[in-house]
Amino acid sequence: MTLDLQPFFSPGSIAIIGASSNFQAISGKPFRFLLEHGYKGDIYPINPKYDEIKGYRCYKSILDVPGPVDAALIAVNFKLVLPMLQQCVKKGVKFATIFASGFAESGAEGKALQVKIGELAKESGLGICGPNCQGMVNLKEGIVGGFSASFEIRPLLKGPIGYVTQSGALGYSIFNLAQESGVGFSFIVSTGNEVDLHSLDFLEYMIEDPETDMVVAYLEGIKNGKQFARLANRALELGKPIAALKVGRSEIGQKAAASHTGSLTGSDAVFDAFFRQKGIIRADDIEDLIDVAALRQSISHMPQGKGLGIITTSGGAGILVADAAVDLDLDIPELDEKTRETIMEVIPPYGSALNPVDVTAQVINVADDFMKVLQAMLDNPDIHALVIVITMISGASGHKMAQDIVKMAGVSDKPMVVAWTAGERLMGENLKVLSDGGVQYFNSPVRAVKAMGSLMRFSAHRTEVLRRTESPRSPGIPEGAMGTASAILAETGKSLTEHQGKLFLQSYGIPTTREDVATSQEEAVRIGESIGFPLALKIDSPDILHKTEAGGLKLGISSREELVSAYDQVLSNCRSYAPDARIDGVLVQEMVSGGTEVIVGLNNDPLLGPTVMFGLGGIFVEILKDVSLRVAPVDYEDAMSMIREIKGYKVLAGARGRTPMDVEAIADVLVKVSCMAMDLEDQISELDINPLLVLPRGRGVCVADALVIKTDRG
Repeated sequence: MTLDLQPFFSPGSIAIIGASSNFQAISGKPFRFLLEHGYKGDIYPINPKYDEIKGYRCYKSILDVPGPVDAALIAVNFKLVLPMLQQCVKKGVKFATIFASGFAESGAEGKALQVKIGELAKESGLGICGPNCQGMVNLKEGIVGGFSASFEIRPLLKGPIGYVTQSGALGYSIFNLAQESGVGFSFIVSTGNEVDLHSLDFLEYMIEDPETDMVVAYLEGIKNGKQFARLANRALELGKPIAALKVGRSEIGQKAAASHTGSLTGSDAVFDAFFRQKGIIRADDIEDLIDVAALRQSISHMPQGKGLGIITTSGGAGILVADAAVDLDLDIPELDEKTRETIMEVIPPYGSALNPVDVTAQVINVADDFMKVLQAMLDNPDIHALVIVITMISGASGHKMAQDIVKMAGVSDKPMVVAWTAGERLMGENLKVLSDGGVQYFNSPVRAVKAMGSLMRFSAHRTEVLRRTESPRSPGIPEGAMGTASAILAETGKSLTEHQGKLFLQSYGIPTTREDVATSQEEAVRIGESIGFPLALKIDSPDILHKTEAGGLKLGISSREELVSAYDQVLSNCRSYAPDARIDGVLVQEMVSGGTEVIVGLNNDPLLGPTVMFGLGGIFVEILKDVSLRVAPVDYEDAMSMIREIKGYKVLAGARGRTPMDVEAIADVLVKVSCMAMDLEDQISELDINPLLVLPRGRGVCVADALVIKTDRG
């Protein structure tokens, strides 16, 4: 449920606790900025040192304020914050923003104080932003509730971009740079340590705002993975991109984030997979975040696919853009004959009517020729957006090109972006034509294609997700699977034996090897002859998870005599390796031939929840780390994308004359594991199917080994 943050972003009255008459001090700036940016509500400065500030009566306590107070800005030393909040609760304040640092990011005293503040928020219902934050801005209404130097600019640009940042100083530096680049914002909020209200609450609110078309974020960590999934799904539904600069990729970065805000950052690989899965645009740097926001602001329609048209006055620039587009997994459609003929009529013979289209510098010799090229490209149904690269076309000719682009952008529902690879001093007037006409331009062709490509990929992903009709639950899961699996877990220890693990997987309809546990030589022979040779023998113990190291594995047993000898040897090896281990017996198992080994895994990420992993076996996982990840739930389309995503996919697809493997059966297992993860999230900590043997197409898959580890609660 989306929180009602209307009184936070649009308060009718604001109290500034700790207000100062020194308008250059942190405690004085919020008052000054509210006045200078035109806040129309009531302002109540609170400070026992003053009787009035700038003609406004100053109150000794918030309890002395005669009218209601929607929001309080708390600008006092961290040791005074808790009693000020207690007064806010007594007064009936709806929201409070704490600027002070010195809490969970600092040490034991600060952490203890932050815990008390969190408890107060939970018990009282007072919504708290911060501590250790720099406040919020509602540019739609001219409300500036913070102290950042970025608010010194007049006027601040309002627009359709919402912005949430977990960093105050860097976050508002990004805001300032974005404003310098012409990006207008609806709401901005710095969340700091997030003792109560957190970044996802604000993101969720902004996505629902009808005047906000896109939300950008600086993130170090998150509080609630399910909420993140919910708001990302909602953003896809509404067609509003989310772009995030998510830091903490490295171990060092993760430690720095923890000390900065006191939050976990989570596994970056899981975050990366989650972002792709939900269509969230991941920015690699500040520039990427600002560029995509600037472009989204400038276009009236989102691109409706991944077909990129490239028009350039330089063949080299076209190659540069094409390379970048391919790296972004965009399509560069080959133009049909009609489009090529139209273009060739107006460009010189040494130009190119392929895509990229090289119009050369000569296209400007005839007044309407460039317009004809633009029109031909926009009329092509395979083209969903344009990147136009202009090099040294200056003077009147460049001015005319800029005017043509603005004119076409105003009537076309296909977005376009310009890369004008020349400096401001030479091309300033032409660039002003683009800017005044609402057409986004960059100096770098790669920046242009990265920004447009991000929006194209979002739209293509959105279209794919919205067209899906299948349930994320596999139809092949037996009735009562969850109950059967829970019963198995209830009868086992922390780690299931391989045989228990396979029974557990069978409860969800996942095929496993034919096998049984023997507790004597005679029983092993009976089971083995029933299954048929060749066989595998494995120790069945919850305390010996790595059978090879313990000598608890024998493969390719082809006779009764080998079976008896192997049985004794496996038991002897494991009793020597782990004398105290509980041994339930020896697993007698069929040997499956003709398959390719893959791995399916499941892990409970502490922030985003159950995460499904897939990869090829052997060195592909151990050395190359060639795996794909998705956060559950995973539907069939997600599963097929996971399989195709790994570099080793060609091995499964039948490259170089190999037999194609049953990838559809792998996808079915991935969906079933995802369903299991969702059903039993509080009971399973980890699952490792290694290997899952994939047979030739049409013959299915078979679990050859499995490890299941329960949660402490399970």
